[in-house]
Amino acid sequence: MPPEASGPQLPASVASASHPPGFSGSRFFDVAIVGGGVIGCSVAYHAARRGASVALFEADRISSGASGAAAGMLNAQAESHEPGPMLDLMVESRRMHETFSERLREETGLDPEYVRAGTLRVATDEAFAEKLAGAYSWQKEEGLSVEWLDADEARDLEPGLSPETLAALYFPEEGQVNSPRLVKSLALAATKMGADIFEHAPVFGFLAENGRVAGVRAPGGDINAGSVVLAGGAASGRLAAELGVELPVSPVKGEILSVEARRAPISANVWDDACYLVAKRDGRIVVGATEEVGVYDRRPTLGGVARLSSAASKLIPEMAGCPFVSAWGGLRPGTPDGAPIIGHAEGWDNLLIATGHYRNGVLLAPVTGEAVSALALGEESAVDVSPFSHRRIMEAAGL
Repeated sequence: MPPEASGPQLPASVASASHPPGFSGSRFFDVAIVGGGVIGCSVAYHAARRGASVALFEADRISSGASGAAAGMLNAQAESHEPGPMLDLMVESRRMHETFSERLREETGLDPEYVRAGTLRVATDEAFAEKLAGAYSWQKEEGLSVEWLDADEARDLEPGLSPETLAALYFPEEGQVNSPRLVKSLALAATKMGADIFEHAPVFGFLAENGRVAGVRAPGGDINAGSVVLAGGAASGRLAAELGVELPVSPVKGEILSVEARRAPISANVWDDACYLVAKRDGRIVVGATEEVGVYDRRPTLGGVARLSSAASKLIPEMAGCPFVSAWGGLRPGTPDGAPIIGHAEGWDNLLIATGHYRNGVLLAPVTGEAVSALALGEESAVDVSPFSHRRIMEAAGL
């Protein structure tokens, strides 16, 4: 696992399943959240800020899944293939990140390490250059901030680029965070506002009656709740099945590695069609990521490390001499259309879903946490999340 991803140290109010303070079936919470990744912790944080009583249940440790494995890129534009609701959601959440990390640092003393250094998408062959040219065209038409760079201009921005570089797109408003630290700061801030976070507390069932989910069944006993939020990442489909809810979320394994580079050969997020490189404040460069649909074993493989090493060295030749630090894997929660599922579950009054964010969970954490916490408390979301409804997935599947 990457540094800090194996499980952050949280305050005493964060309990293990064997010793949960005040944990009994007679206790009621406004919101119960299943899943302690960046999405679940963001929902907990935003709900607690609204004054709600919150309980979050994580089967392992906070940030032990995909969130802890993520490189932390905030690539709203670089990840987008066309204009539409998904792009709008990502751009809005990227904007929120500009103040999100600073607020969390002030509230907890822990810095999520937000950096706005831009993203450079690099083409080393004509086919990918044409693809980038198409992206440049439609993004300029949408009024987005994007720059087309020829080979010399790209190397002026990032001198370490391969001599095979033909062209690049530069997205100056993109950035990155330290993903494990972001999750940890969200959990810390939530607990400071009264939320109860239970680690090693797998939810193994729900209290359901008359079209409502009245609570969750966890190791310490049953917990009653006004609303239940399912934010279990790649495991969300299995959990939803306990209620007879069809939720087509499947794991997409990604392998990542890191190297040591005290003098980083890059400043922006640098990304071609084979790998991305992200320079971290601690002197590491994170290189990712492979994609394997339906694979549940998140351990890194020799083949995955070899592919990433070769691609990174081709993109930035200096990378070949950087000392290897570590490799790890994560299971991203993917959906059939690549978009998240956000909002009320079909057939249940007070069950909400916040999963399926695939490669963009860290990016979309602020906007998802804000929207889902509002809906869970019977308020209107300030952001329209209807394009990401559970119903649209059901209709697409013919259910």
